[in-house]
Amino acid sequence: MKGPREITLEFQKIVGEGKALGRSEGKVIFCYGVLPGETARVRTTFEKKNFAEAELLEIVKPSPKRVAPREDHYLSCSPWQVMDYAFQCETKKELIKDLLFQTTKETIRLDKFCGAKDIFGYRTKIEYSFTGEPGALSFAFHKRGNYREKYLLSDGCALMSPAANAAALRILGVLNGLKLSTDDLKTLIIRDGKNPGSRVAALFMKRKDIELPDMKIEGLDGFLAVYSNPVSSVSQVDAVLKTWGHEFVAEEILGDKFYYGFDCFFQNNMELFAEALKEIRGAASKCGKLVDLYSGVGVIGLHLRDLAGKVLAVEASESSSKYAALNAKELGAKNFEMVCSLSEKTKDDLFDGTDVLVLDPPRAGLHNKVTKRIMEILPKRIIYLSCNPITQGRDAAFFLEKYKLVRSAGFDFYPNTPHAETLMVFELR
Repeated sequence: MKGPREITLEFQKIVGEGKALGRSEGKVIFCYGVLPGETARVRTTFEKKNFAEAELLEIVKPSPKRVAPREDHYLSCSPWQVMDYAFQCETKKELIKDLLFQTTKETIRLDKFCGAKDIFGYRTKIEYSFTGEPGALSFAFHKRGNYREKYLLSDGCALMSPAANAAALRILGVLNGLKLSTDDLKTLIIRDGKNPGSRVAALFMKRKDIELPDMKIEGLDGFLAVYSNPVSSVSQVDAVLKTWGHEFVAEEILGDKFYYGFDCFFQNNMELFAEALKEIRGAASKCGKLVDLYSGVGVIGLHLRDLAGKVLAVEASESSSKYAALNAKELGAKNFEMVCSLSEKTKDDLFDGTDVLVLDPPRAGLHNKVTKRIMEILPKRIIYLSCNPITQGRDAAFFLEKYKLVRSAGFDFYPNTPHAETLMVFELR
């Protein structure tokens, strides 16, 4: 592998992961932060025989679609900040279509694509790591593709609300007053409810013996001190050491209130999640049994509760399952049943009699055992929401053997990033 070298070249298009693609000396070069048609000076960071990854050094010839980024760390959190928003939406639609074609070998045109009104401040979760010396710690993000280097975040991140960032900075002030170090602390996670407004923070610490003062922080409804084993780089919950206030966030969506814990999965864009729920509801129908796999805290299944005689939700996370059952009780959904299990390890008869199947898996998509079981019991309708069109297309290729695609839609849950949410609705032939 060659060492780093600088190249000046023109980039032609945006590809799969949201990187720009250019060619130099017969080799494909990938780089974030460059737009199609731009000439840029880049430095290679990883190089093989036929391709190289590179980091942006300078835009030599800018595109008219380029806008000034709001943050200096944008390449880490949202590398499309430099792209005009209308062009972002056009680019995402084409990327989704291309990625779905790669796996299904069919041209799938989105019937609908919803852009966002707010392209900053939309996230409901952020995870800040730390850098600096004791008493002078700063929040940081790891540089994209380089875990050893970090960006300092003097004001937090603009993808979170100003109120959430202000609360995070108040916490940082307390930690600096205690002279804590990066050997003591792992990350700070903020969960930010948008409507009616609810916010909690969880500090993941590498030691159990750290004494924190009263952490009733302005702008927070709750604060948790969490021990997370320092051997793991992941902010996992090994023990909740102490709690001030609430451990959960509340969010009202389309007239229903949902609660979720600080460690639960929840969607990141409430404006567009509501639009996706409307689309899902329009795709569903009156039925005897509706099954909601990868259900999280039960939002989709509970939103559709009036359309089914029985709603069965399946979720692997114990915390999310607990809140799903709580949400069902709060909403008076007596026809809702929660099963805490991996979807691929549920009882064989779980799917029996399913009329409508709702899927909202993680980026890895469906486990092959789940796909196989679906193709055995053949529910009348499948409603599949995904954050990854590559794995969704892979799964769709199996469904299309016996189903027809009757509706597809895209939602820009993640403005200023290459990511989007896609919905596909299948009907048994």
